[in-house]
Amino acid sequence: MNNLLKRYLLLFLSLIILLNFNPVNAASFNEDLREIRAEINRDNLQEAIKKIKKIKISNENEQEKIDLLFGDIYLKINQIDKAEEFYQKTFFTSNEEIEARTFIGLAEVRLAQGKLNDAINYAEKSIKINSNKIRPKIILAIAKTRIGEGEESIKILNELYENRKDAEVALAIADYYSSFDDSAQSIKVLEEFIKRDPNNIKVLNQLASLYLFDGNKEKAIEYKLKVYQYYEFNRNRKKQKQAKAWILSVDPNYFDKPVKVKKEDKKDQEEYKEEEITNYDDHKITPNYYEEFAFAPNGNGSGFIIGEGKYVITNHHVIDGASKVAVGNAISGVTNATVVAVSIDFDLAILELEKPFKKKYAIETDDFAIPKPGEDVISIGYPGVGYTYDQPTITQGIVSKVFDDNFGRFLTTVRINPGNSGGPIFNLSGQLIGVSAAMIDRKAWKEEYGEAITDMGIAIKSNMLKKVFKHKSTGTVRTAKFNKASLYEKKLPSIVLVVTLKNQ
Repeated sequence: MNNLLKRYLLLFLSLIILLNFNPVNAASFNEDLREIRAEINRDNLQEAIKKIKKIKISNENEQEKIDLLFGDIYLKINQIDKAEEFYQKTFFTSNEEIEARTFIGLAEVRLAQGKLNDAINYAEKSIKINSNKIRPKIILAIAKTRIGEGEESIKILNELYENRKDAEVALAIADYYSSFDDSAQSIKVLEEFIKRDPNNIKVLNQLASLYLFDGNKEKAIEYKLKVYQYYEFNRNRKKQKQAKAWILSVDPNYFDKPVKVKKEDKKDQEEYKEEEITNYDDHKITPNYYEEFAFAPNGNGSGFIIGEGKYVITNHHVIDGASKVAVGNAISGVTNATVVAVSIDFDLAILELEKPFKKKYAIETDDFAIPKPGEDVISIGYPGVGYTYDQPTITQGIVSKVFDDNFGRFLTTVRINPGNSGGPIFNLSGQLIGVSAAMIDRKAWKEEYGEAITDMGIAIKSNMLKKVFKHKSTGTVRTAKFNKASLYEKKLPSIVLVVTLKNQ
């Protein structure tokens, strides 16, 4: 009798366990997650939160998955500290899959904060747990590119792409080539991808931007229209409005005739939406705050904030001939700007911002210094307008020659691509020693001086800013030393992307 009672008791306990891990409930929970991820992908964050609140959580792992979703949501609205708080909640999970995703989230946070060494560390931890995930490897490559380790970055991306032809990897590779002013190679990479996946919205969107910068308006609008139609189909009104404004800034009369969406296009868009949700974990979380510019830019450069957050310095050639100018960075968002002063002789311009940035982001004139031959320096700027370029990139070198003339220029081994033009050059004490201007034309140099040179950048001494624009100085001496990662983190809020609309 006792043995029979024990059997009934064991059977009863087994039923309780089975009820707690009811596969029907688990399936329902997973379906709820898919719906929430769909809303997050559509930027319907309020709807996503409503759905999360309705979920009945039955175990610790389900709670951890919800915490990860909240981390993703806060990352999207640029509440970085809040996102980190939710990712940290799952830090000591017993589930390896959740742990891998936690490290991805924390790597994204550190990337957004400009803490590149930490981003690399967390990405590597995620890869160690699950080497099949794409996103941590892309984060690793992006962080290494930003810190100036481009060769290692492209090696990671190429190996990744050989094993899996993924859109996120293709976009990161295209952005890598854009950073070296090779738009033709960037377009080639994405065009080859689009042959396999003709309705990938992120790739189509980037191709539109690349073609516009390349002067091919017709091709640019063709791709951007598909993006517009996707957001229309997907009920993402904000993105749809942005895409339409982009098209109208290129061709103001484009929507005078109604544009119809073919039935097969609707089917393709539905399939793309399904794929995007299925591969949610491997997709970049694009923050909502980093909004698109109000117009379709066809020119770009870099700059830095001065004047208590009200102004930006850049090169004159960056804004020359522009009918519209805007600036933005990963910390402060986007604002329109007007040109208030220029110096053609020194290739400098000062922009006044429609919406001033925070005072603490401005570089003070006390931090200006004279470049010294042989000193180590870094340039921080936006080398391209790409999918991964919501933050600037470091280029490292030395001051090779300082000219003692009235033009106030010096040579540096720092590589200066068109996108870097107007960006700051710092010494390792964090002092501004110059403004990036251009790369030397090696052929012209050899013809004029009779000697060959390696890649060399031309920069404008920071003391020229003092001559061109009025300032106050107290002459504070800086003695601190930074490595390139800590200097990047310190200066990140001060560096801006400058975009323009020019008649072509």
